[in-house]
Amino acid sequence: MDILIRDLDYAVDINLNVYKNIDILIRRDEDSKKISIDRGRNLLEKSNLDKKDLKIIDGDKKCALPGLSNNHTHIPMTLLRGIADDMILQEWLREKIWPNEGRLTGEDVYYGALLGCLEMLRFGITSFNDMYFFPEEIVRATKEVGIKGTVGFPIIDFGTPQCKDLDKLLNNCEKFIKEYIAEEKINPVVAPHAPYTCSKDTYVQCREISQEYNVLLHTHLSETRYEVVEMENKIGMRPVEYLESIGILGDNLITAHCVWITKEEVKILAKHRVKVVHCPGSNMKLASGGVMPLVEMLREGVSLSLGTDGPASNNNLDILEEMKIAALLHKAHRWDPTVGDVDTVLRMAFNSESIGFENRDIVLLDLNSPHLRPVHNIKSNIVYSANGNDVDTVIVEGEVLLENKKFSKIDDKYLRNIYHKVNSIIKKFN
Repeated sequence: MDILIRDLDYAVDINLNVYKNIDILIRRDEDSKKISIDRGRNLLEKSNLDKKDLKIIDGDKKCALPGLSNNHTHIPMTLLRGIADDMILQEWLREKIWPNEGRLTGEDVYYGALLGCLEMLRFGITSFNDMYFFPEEIVRATKEVGIKGTVGFPIIDFGTPQCKDLDKLLNNCEKFIKEYIAEEKINPVVAPHAPYTCSKDTYVQCREISQEYNVLLHTHLSETRYEVVEMENKIGMRPVEYLESIGILGDNLITAHCVWITKEEVKILAKHRVKVVHCPGSNMKLASGGVMPLVEMLREGVSLSLGTDGPASNNNLDILEEMKIAALLHKAHRWDPTVGDVDTVLRMAFNSESIGFENRDIVLLDLNSPHLRPVHNIKSNIVYSANGNDVDTVIVEGEVLLENKKFSKIDDKYLRNIYHKVNSIIKKFN
């Protein structure tokens, strides 16, 4: 069914062009699965549309924008939201996160992922990039909610709740890729955890799998000063230099964080066209100390996007909020109010292409709130004033998944059941 959004107050497209008093027509060819988006005035009259096969959405007092993309997260960690705050990172991991993660079953991860997918949809996120145990359960939840997921199969040398045998883990990774590689809304990914948890041989094998199946690699990189110094002391190289030396850097690599890197390392990432995901909220909450060198990365042309990281270290999945955090962090860090401007952070928030999805989605913000009025610059209102709760409608690949702030595929009864399941799961935590 075609969708017509009529009489929008504002619209911002993927190229950051701004439109006023506009209609948007979304058409999906069911045979080719192609989506076409037209913008103009009085499209219902001009296009000779058949109202019987047309869904009309009222755009009055609303702003349309492309779907938001959360390009680094661990969505089942919704189950651990608020379990450990205001703690030193290593204590946070050893005392709270790792012990409780070890208690999770595949079914637990499914419900945590389901909760996370619904949270992201409610906040206008239409695509995400995840790395967590039991990835098949994350796929299951993602498909049920209807958003798009780049889902990583996690690889780590010291074992996971799924498998303590690395060879078996890598074989399972291949099976995971084969099972989901043909899915329209799912991109299976190889996800070696980090240079301090994966050996050279592990990274090389992960690269070989990604090349064989032409899928992305997703890894953490230079998140803390500790891991950088440890690597320098052990092998005389920093993490970026190390991954370059073993042939891991490339345009199929997505790296999260990159807060402790030098100007030379930025140039290395740019040379290899590595994709970098900025997670300012999590980095600040965990007191990582460093700040991703945004100015240098932009100057070198590095592909940048935004991520929330997991809900245990953020503690939400709100990319609208993350845009403001990113903008303010870099202004304060550089003593320069021109850094982290609205166009820069909007491009980062819309960048689903770096995780393998064309952004053909539409999100409607409800502007009928005091904190979003007046409108001098709609892009400024989006970045500095809006938050996830302002999202009214979400259309993913031509399908309405949220309308009038209500889920289209998940009814209230099922939603209560999800909350009940989550409350039961967390009883096993310490």
